[in-house]
Amino acid sequence: MDKFDRIQQLHRIFKNRRLPVPVRLLAEELECTERNVKRLLETMQLVDAPLVYDESGRGWRYEQNEGDLFELPGLWLTGDELQSLSLLLNLLEQLGNGILNDEIAVIEKEVTKLLKARGIDPSAFADQLRILPMAQRQLQGKVFHRVTEALLLKKQLHIYYSDYQGINSDRYISPQHLVYYRENWYLDAFCHLRNSLRTFSVARIIRADILKTDRKQMDRETLQNHFSTSYGIFAGKPRHQARLRFLPAVARDIASQQWHPDQLGEWDGRDYLLTLPYANDKELVQDILRHLPHVAVEAPAELRQAVHRRLRQALVMYEETEGE
Repeated sequence: MDKFDRIQQLHRIFKNRRLPVPVRLLAEELECTERNVKRLLETMQLVDAPLVYDESGRGWRYEQNEGDLFELPGLWLTGDELQSLSLLLNLLEQLGNGILNDEIAVIEKEVTKLLKARGIDPSAFADQLRILPMAQRQLQGKVFHRVTEALLLKKQLHIYYSDYQGINSDRYISPQHLVYYRENWYLDAFCHLRNSLRTFSVARIIRADILKTDRKQMDRETLQNHFSTSYGIFAGKPRHQARLRFLPAVARDIASQQWHPDQLGEWDGRDYLLTLPYANDKELVQDILRHLPHVAVEAPAELRQAVHRRLRQALVMYEETEGE
């Protein structure tokens, strides 16, 4: 623990304790000598920390009226906290799709300065951290910022939206949640055009304008029932129960995964049976196809047929190209 870390730890001790703390106990908590503690206390007094020595308690404390208001000048974090923050900034920079780079740069500059003061190489994470995004869509920075601002201000949004079929629509929505799911951003909102809850891909929002009108606030239970009970990003009340049989080649791996909060899993010999609710089979079919030929759909028949259709379509396409 270096000087900066010990000063920060001293500050937290005095902020959280009303009774005076003897130098001996401070030395034990900071794992240093009593002489070092006295030097640290002198340094804190140089930055106007409201330290007083209590003769009756034979220890140091903050003045009660000033201690609650005093903060160390600048950004004071321990070395471990700075390294964690640096890691987080690197993750945001790589996952943020470029939309937060300007904002992150301001914080990163200060964190880098503090890391260097502690002899820590700030480029270590950037050089050794690997993030491999798959199917990440490009976002418009202006749209993303307006979406987040509307969420924080609890205002309605006027958006121009292009759906998965490329059909454009003009919508007035009340944002509820911003969701990062499978490396893409989605907005859960109440759609005033459809008069119901919907999920919008932020990458498909062509334009967004914040309105002065307050959003329609949905209660937590309604949001939970609509967005969290079905499978994946496709919300809605579950209408079906999928029963999937995973063969031994992948069974143990699947048994350690969570596909849905309300899933049920059981072993049948070396096979693993997974049962889960869903409303829309689009995403579930894709996940099933990823695990073929080591998974079989046992129920419902409609889901088994949907997987079969996708396989037939793929087979027809490949048979046609082989004949060319």
